[in-house]
Parts: sequence; structure tokens; C-alpha cells
Amino acid sequence: MEINDKKQYKILIVDDRQKNIQVLGSLLRQENYIIGVATNGEQALEILIGSNDYDLILLDVNMPVMDGFEACRAIRVHEDLKEIPIIFLTAMVDTDSIVTGFEAGGQDYVTKPFNSNELLAKVNTHLELKHSKDQLRKVNQWLEDKVLERTKELRHSHLKLQKAYQELNVLDKSKSEFLAIISHQINTPLNGILGFIGVLKHEITDTHLQEMFKYLEISAHRLDSFSKVSLKITRLRTRTLPVDKKQIAIEDLIRSSQESLVEKIKSKNIAFDIGGAGNMIKGDPELVEFCIESILDNAINYSPNNGIVQINISSAGNNTRFAVIDRGNGFNPRSLNNLFELFVPDQEHSEENKGLDLALAKLIMDAHEGTIEVLNNEGKGATVILTFPN
Repeated sequence: MEINDKKQYKILIVDDRQKNIQVLGSLLRQENYIIGVATNGEQALEILIGSNDYDLILLDVNMPVMDGFEACRAIRVHEDLKEIPIIFLTAMVDTDSIVTGFEAGGQDYVTKPFNSNELLAKVNTHLELKHSKDQLRKVNQWLEDKVLERTKELRHSHLKLQKAYQELNVLDKSKSEFLAIISHQINTPLNGILGFIGVLKHEITDTHLQEMFKYLEISAHRLDSFSKVSLKITRLRTRTLPVDKKQIAIEDLIRSSQESLVEKIKSKNIAFDIGGAGNMIKGDPELVEFCIESILDNAINYSPNNGIVQINISSAGNNTRFAVIDRGNGFNPRSLNNLFELFVPDQEHSEENKGLDLALAKLIMDAHEGTIEVLNNEGKGATVILTFPN
């Protein structure tokens, strides 16, 4: 790297002989260096302390008052003068003198009588090194400032995120508590309504009224289901619903779910094709049964009349895989990414409050350290896969 703008570099010549000062000054000025002069070590130290803008020192060794080695040591005591390169001018070339100069804090030496080319080469080299060190020091300082600035920004961002997280937790807790209250307030009068409907539908003989009560009962049961699912979701999200894990046979849960859905199965004449058997899983029987029943109910709802729902049970390492395959219209591709979100109803598969059922199924699988996947089949239908750790 060549030194540019040499007039910016300032060199202090320290020598007790005027002839040497004149020769050195003339040579260096031809190279556009700015020159300062001192005739002994003490004077040089005073100049440097008063103005620390010098870039290099040419220091004679043999001088009265304070010799070059002593002056060098005195200069190095000052923190802001430690980085200025010092080149000794000396007639002593014995090893002891050279070592003494380096130990005192010098960087190099030029022997008297000096060679102009050698002197300029060494001056140029040490100025280049000083320039590089200065630039590196500036870059390091800039980087340190940037790190401190970025750390401050990150700390501020972290505090903001922490505050936002706390606020979200409060909102989430409030929402969950509100859902629990609503579910309870709905469930209590709803039990009475369902009881009265059960009594009245057997007393009414009018065909038109019987049909009306049938739809009224369906709507009431749907509301009852919504209330119970909402409460389960709330308790799972707030970790207030105990998960009592036991060894259970998945075939028993399938059979129990089919019994609960028997009227719907008969009305659509749905057949089941079940493959695989003998698999045990560790889970909460009530929660896992709800999960399986919801998936089967969904498959029945969207299967055509006289359709087939396929169930595959298989082992995959330390996991049991439960897959339900229907031949309905499949899920809307745009909603596949948010099927398990609360209150984001899917236009195709969630028209009968299945959005909450799938959200609850996801929470149940999370509580069992399992997974739930939803895929559209090639051609027609959809596949829902539950994976349970054994």
C-alpha cells in the first residue's frame, strides 16, 4: 500500500547536530513530509506532550541532557505516545546497543552515515504500518460502537417483546376464562332444554311438529357439543384439564366411537374398512376417544351415502399411526394451513362446527406428545393421521 497525501504525515527529528537536522529535513521535505525539530531528548518530550500529532520520530542516540534510549523510554511512558513509531539514528551497530534500543521501545534503526534510500524506505514502511494500525483501530472502535448500539436496540426490543408477551398472556387468560364462563352459562339451561325436548317429542303426535322438534333437538345437541368442546379447549389451553394416561387398545376406542355415531352411520349407510390390529397406546381414554370420534364423525359427514371410510392402524418405530381416509370432497386447499386454529372455519369441512373439533384434536394430540396431519388425497377425499407415542 502506498502512502497517499504525504503532507499529512508529520515527522519529529531529534538530533543535537544542526548539520544532521538540515540534511534530514531537506530530504524529508522533498517527500512532502511536515518536519518538527528538537535538539535533545527533554525538548523532544516537551514537544510531543504539547502536540501529540506526530506520526513518526527520528531519534539520535548520542545526545547531551537526555540520550536517545532514555528519551525513548520517557516517551513510551505516555499512553497517547506509545503507538508513534521511533527510528533510532546511531553510529553504534553492536548487538547490545541494538537490543537496548528495541527494549527501550524503538521500532527500527538507521546507521550513520545514513543512506538516503534506506532511510526513506524505512520511514515509508513504518508510516504505512502506523496508518494501517490507525485505520484498524478506527474500524475496531466503530465496530464496538455498533455492537453497543445494536445491543441497546436488542435489549429495548426484548423488553418490548416481553411486555407484549405478558399482555398477550393476560388477554389469552381472559379469553379462556370468558369461554369457560360462557360454556358454563350455556350448558346449565341447555340441559333443561334438552330434557324438555326429550319428553315433549314423545308426547306430540302432529307430524309437522315432530319434524320441527327433530331439528330443534339437532340444533340443541350441536350447541351442547359446541359448549363442551369449548370448555375442553379452554381447560387444555390453560392446563387445568388433567391428562390421565393409561395403556389403552386403539381398537376399543374405534369401536366405542362407532357406537356413539351409530345413528349417523346407519342414516348414510357408511361402511368401515379397518386394517391393522393389536396396537396399544398410552393416553387419556376420554380425550383420545373424543379425538378419534371427531375424526370419524368428520369423515362420515363428508362421505357420500353408501360410502366407505377406511381406517389404517400401523406401527412406525415407537409410535402408533391411526389414519382415517374418506372419499368426500376433501379440504379447501386454502384453509389447510389453518385447520387447527380457533375460530377460523373451513368452508368445506368445517361447516358443522368441525373447526373447533379439529382445534381440540390438535390440543389433545399436543398433550399426548403426538401429532395430527391433514392431507387431501390424489383424486378425491381426505386423510387425517393421528400419531401416538407408544
